Amino acid sequence: MQDAIIADLYGAAREVPCERRAILAGGLPGAGKTTVLERFAGIDRSRYLTINPDEIKDEMAKRGMVPNVEGLTPMEASDLVHEESSHIAKQIALRAMPEERNIIWDITMSSRESTERRIGDLRAAGYSRVEGIFVEIPVDVGIHRSDARHREGHDSYRAGHGLGGRFVPAEVVAAQADSDWGSGNRRTFEEIKPRLDAWLLCDNSVDGRDPLLVDSGGREEGKG
Repeated sequence: MQDAIIADLYGAAREVPCERRAILAGGLPGAGKTTVLERFAGIDRSRYLTINPDEIKDEMAKRGMVPNVEGLTPMEASDLVHEESSHIAKQIALRAMPEERNIIWDITMSSRESTERRIGDLRAAGYSRVEGIFVEIPVDVGIHRSDARHREGHDSYRAGHGLGGRFVPAEVVAAQADSDWGSGNRRTFEEIKPRLDAWLLCDNSVDGRDPLLVDSGGREEGKG
């Protein structure tokens, strides 16, 4: 069943070009990375294979691969398959990188070690352009949005639609608080920027307002 998910998700990206380009997208839960990538970052998503462990959890839930826990919706129980969804995501990447297929890694950047390891793996595979996008929100906004997203999904499930909302405990988001950078995720981004060819920092902290480009840097494509 893991192989089937890998085959389906990879097969859907068969038209993605092999140009040795990669983007790492980071931010707290509820930051709105998908919205920024699709509408405000100037990226043609059709030219990238997006690897997102949370989307893989959705696929696993649809296929009955999330354990049935009494009182929980499939997506509320999806944390039980976190390691498995991460494994599937890595397998997709291991299939894409030898072909030098363009990749977007949609992650939180909560760990500097794992973020740097992804950059190192991409460089070792010959990727000539590795960029970063970080979507900034305060921790309290992340807690509020994660809760709202969970409640919305749960209400839809009770109405007979979908698989429920993924539950992210407030303490998990709060644990990312950082006195200097606002969040440990942002700290990771600041620390790995020198290893990126280019980067964007966006502020998406205000509901109902378009994300704002706060800062950018790196070298222009084709220049040293």
